[in-house]
Amino acid sequence: MISDINYIIQMSLNGDKKCQEILLETISPLIYKNIYLYWEPSDPITEDLAQEGYEFVLRSLDEYDPEQNVHFLHYIKIKIIFFYKNQYRSSKKSRKEISLSNDEFFSEYLIHESDNSQCALDKIISEESADELRKNIDRLTAYDREIIYLYYYELIPLHEISKLLNIPYSTAGGRKQHAIKKLRKYLKAKK
Repeated sequence: MISDINYIIQMSLNGDKKCQEILLETISPLIYKNIYLYWEPSDPITEDLAQEGYEFVLRSLDEYDPEQNVHFLHYIKIKIIFFYKNQYRSSKKSRKEISLSNDEFFSEYLIHESDNSQCALDKIISEESADELRKNIDRLTAYDREIIYLYYYELIPLHEISKLLNIPYSTAGGRKQHAIKKLRKYLKAKK
């Protein structure tokens, strides 16, 4: 039996079916480890998930680009982690069904989880909090609003914001912290 993992990977990338089988056996513990993060070992779906994981690995062989200077094992480990995380999220959404029996009250309905794993009451409260936050952001100076917008809404890292605004990194960080302090002050005053 072939034991050099780099040889097995190279032959698998070239389409060798026997090496692909060996590679799948080698990666199997990683697949099951990620399945068991989200599902119980006794769950009947685990074998189906494992098969989907094997198919995913085989598809990833075609997508892998050795020119990216990332070892295949590291590449596939990251892909498998996110594959099962996404599988869990989508299965969780599909399992969410609210069924109300005749003797449940409306308040019981409110505390059932909604599609985004927040209960309805929490969602209403968070929407009110978001409105309050928006009002307080409008109270900030244009400079402070700009940094908050770029960092939290556009999700631009501070080092890129500093280049974009043509200011030193430390100034961008200081402006962001200053804006957050002002927002906290405004929100505390409201309570």
